[in-house]
Amino acid sequence: MPHALFRGNQHQQVEKHTRKMQLERKMIGLPEEKKQTLRNTLEQEEISIQKETRKPITTSDFESLVVVGRGAFGEVRLVRRKNTDKSDPSSVQIFALKSMKKDMMVLKNQVGHVKAERDALAMADENNRWLTSLHYSFTDATHLYMVMEFMPGGDLMSLLMKEDTFPESITRFFMAEAAFAISSVHALGYIHRDIKPDNMLLDARGHLKLTDLGLCKKVGDVSPEDHPDIIIEMMRAQELSSNSEASDWNKTQTGSGGAVGMHRPHGDVMAMSIDEGTGTENAGTENTGTENPTIRPKMPTGKARREMAYSTVGTPDYIAPEVLAAQNGASGYSYTCAVDWWSLGVIMYECLVGYTPFYAEDPVTTCRKILRWRQCLEIPPEVKSQLSRECIDFLSCLLAGPENRVGSSTPSGEFTNGLKQIISHPWFKGFDWEGVNDTEGPLLPTGGREFPELLEYLK
Repeated sequence: MPHALFRGNQHQQVEKHTRKMQLERKMIGLPEEKKQTLRNTLEQEEISIQKETRKPITTSDFESLVVVGRGAFGEVRLVRRKNTDKSDPSSVQIFALKSMKKDMMVLKNQVGHVKAERDALAMADENNRWLTSLHYSFTDATHLYMVMEFMPGGDLMSLLMKEDTFPESITRFFMAEAAFAISSVHALGYIHRDIKPDNMLLDARGHLKLTDLGLCKKVGDVSPEDHPDIIIEMMRAQELSSNSEASDWNKTQTGSGGAVGMHRPHGDVMAMSIDEGTGTENAGTENTGTENPTIRPKMPTGKARREMAYSTVGTPDYIAPEVLAAQNGASGYSYTCAVDWWSLGVIMYECLVGYTPFYAEDPVTTCRKILRWRQCLEIPPEVKSQLSRECIDFLSCLLAGPENRVGSSTPSGEFTNGLKQIISHPWFKGFDWEGVNDTEGPLLPTGGREFPELLEYLK
C-alpha cells in the first residue's frame, strides 16, 4: 500500500493548497485584520483534517445501508460514512464499499488484477469526470476493501437490455462520453483491456463513467497532455488560431485536414463489409472455419436476442483480434491502446443493432469470428438502411485492423491520440464536446431526478 498512501498524502496537500487559494480569492477587499482571522480559522480546520486523516480507515467507519451486488470474490454495499463532525451534518457521505475475500483472490489468482485497479484509480484525479473515484482502500485479516463513488444509474448493459437498441443520436452521445473515459485511462499510461457495457456506469443525470480497471495494463507514464480536458483546450486553441468565430468551434469540427467528408477513403485497404459490399472479396485471409461468413446467423428478435447474448458467461465479444492472436501464442502479435477503441466499436455496433457483431452460441466460435473479422463483420441490411453514411464510416474506423484503427500508430511509429481523431470525425460535427456534461443525458435513469433528495435522506 505504500504507493497508495503516498498518493493519498499528495492528494491531501493539493486539496489543502486549493482550500487556501479559494479563501484568498474570497477575501479580496477585506481588511487585513479580518483576513488574518479567517486564515487562523482555516489553519485550525486543517489541523483537524490532518488528525482525522491520520486515523486508519476501517469498516467501523461506515454504516451499511444495502447490498447492491454480489460476485465470486465478495460484494458491493451502499454505505454511509459515519459523521465525525457533529456540527456539520452535510459532511456525511454515501459510498459504494467493495469488499473482496483475500483467500478467494489468491485461490483464483486475482491479486494482481485488484492491485492493478487500485493503483490505476490511485493515479487518477479524484475529480476525474470519466472514471469512478476511489476514495479509500484498506484491508483487514480477511478482506480487501475499496471505497468507491456510488453510481445510482446502473450500467450501460442494463440500459441496453431495457431499451434493446439506441437511435443514432443517443448512440453518438454515449460514444462521445465513452471516448472521454477511455482517453482518461490512456492518459494515465494504462490500457483498460476490459471495455464493455457492464463496466460503463451511469450517474443520476445519465452520464457515463468507466469502472473496473482490474485488467488494465501499465504501458507508459502519465501523460497530462493526453487528458480529455487538455485535448479539448488544445483543439479549441488550434481552431481559434485559424477561425475567429469562437462560438462556432463545436460546429466546425470536420474530418482530417479540415475537409468535410468520410474519415476513411474508399480505397483504404482496411475497408470492410460495413463500408461497401459484403467484405469477403478482399478479406486477405482464408476461411478456415466451418461456418460460412457470408451467411448471417439467424438471431431472435426484440429483447429476446439481448437476453440471450447477455446470458453468455465469460463472453469474449469485446476483445480485439490482436489480443486474441497474442493470447493464442501467434508469433509477432502484440497490442497497444488501440485495442480499447476496437472494444468501443463493438459496443457501438451493439447499441445500434441489438447484439454484438461476432455473437455466437459458444465463446470458441465467437473467437474464431473475431480473428476472421474482415469476413464475418456485417451490419444487417434493415439496420444499415437506417444509419447515416457518417455513422457507418465512424464504426469502420473503430472496427478496423490495428494499423488503421482509431488510436493506431503513424508510419513513423508514433501513436496518434484516438480522442483527437474521434472529435474530428464528421459523425460528430456539431456535437457539443465542451458542454456534454452540462445537461442531463438523453436517457435519464429511473428516479434520477429524485436521487439528490434521496441521497440527502440517506445521509
